[in-house]
Amino acid sequence: MKPVKLSHEELSSLIGLIYESAFEDPQWKRFLDRMAELFPGSGGLVFVHENERVFPTYSQTEVISERLMQEGCEVDFVNIFDRNPLKDTLRAMNGFIARSKKYIDKESYVSSNFYKTLMAPYGYHELMNLKVDRQGDRAAYISFTVSSDPAIEAATHDPLFETLKLLAPHAVRALQMARALTMARNALSVVGGFLDTIILPMVVVTGKAEFVFANAAGRRLLARATAMRLARNGRVEMRDAQDARAFADKLRELEEHPVAGGLRIGHEDGPLSLCLTPFRPALSDISPLDRDLLQEERLFAVFVGQRNGDAINTAILQDVYGLTAREAEVCGALLAGQSPVQIAEDAGRSLKTVRNQIQAVHDKVGVTSQADLSDALSVFRTVGAVFAEEGRGPLVSPRH
Repeated sequence: MKPVKLSHEELSSLIGLIYESAFEDPQWKRFLDRMAELFPGSGGLVFVHENERVFPTYSQTEVISERLMQEGCEVDFVNIFDRNPLKDTLRAMNGFIARSKKYIDKESYVSSNFYKTLMAPYGYHELMNLKVDRQGDRAAYISFTVSSDPAIEAATHDPLFETLKLLAPHAVRALQMARALTMARNALSVVGGFLDTIILPMVVVTGKAEFVFANAAGRRLLARATAMRLARNGRVEMRDAQDARAFADKLRELEEHPVAGGLRIGHEDGPLSLCLTPFRPALSDISPLDRDLLQEERLFAVFVGQRNGDAINTAILQDVYGLTAREAEVCGALLAGQSPVQIAEDAGRSLKTVRNQIQAVHDKVGVTSQADLSDALSVFRTVGAVFAEEGRGPLVSPRH
């Protein structure tokens, strides 16, 4: 049997599969299946170990049972240094490949329960473990078993090892990326659920105004696309050219000096105030490598509100509370001090219709009285009251 020799295209394909497979559940499946095709007589296994026991998570052979996955298997042999091989490779750098052919005490290995249970009965003899990550006393490996048939072993062992050496840095990097993105998705899911309870519309962007995510009110504001919108290129854009320039300038300023600031923009229903502030999710509970990946891009949160003295912007009421256009008009009139009778007369509607609309406003905002409604909507003024910045006039009302 001739030694296995991979073409450049096959090797490139394997590198691509490594990155694709790192994001699958179970991880590495497509990669291991392809390796078995390219290296006949080999078997692929993904496992983690804790102390001296291995816990398989995926195998493309029939060796691994459900019971073994749950209970694990003890590595009851030693290496050439008379130490447990798992403890030694735990200290090795990620990407290290340990080979039974080179580092394992043969007598200890072939007499071990591990070899008699998982290797010999299935026609395997040599194995090699690629370490892809470590967290404390646990480590993750991609393992390959090699056939005990002398001809197959001679044709596959060394080519498999040389291929793994080329693939090792990609496997390590792929796992780091997969974990970082998984944690990011989980974090955004949790943060997003919390942010949806925030009344103010909030949109998170990069320094180039690229959209990252928004809370529920922020998503409605972008969908309406009156003051700002999500463009096809994935950036958050102001509808007015002057506002767009001011917004871009403010983001550049924040990238240089990450201190919260404010901006006032125009709107057909009345001016809006923006509060721009650095957005930094807590990453203290992840590895430095993952932290570096997740902090490559600075993020900024944009809160939308109004300043004291501005008439209530009815569009923002629709974005935040899901009010209809007429309900928002009624709400704005109530906050301006009008009575239900005055609202009905000005709008040319029946008093009963207006009262029903007032009740709908109370239900959607979650209040039961006019006083409570005023208190609930005062939060919009907090954005405009925080900063007195450039833009279309001061954000803070002048003192009387």
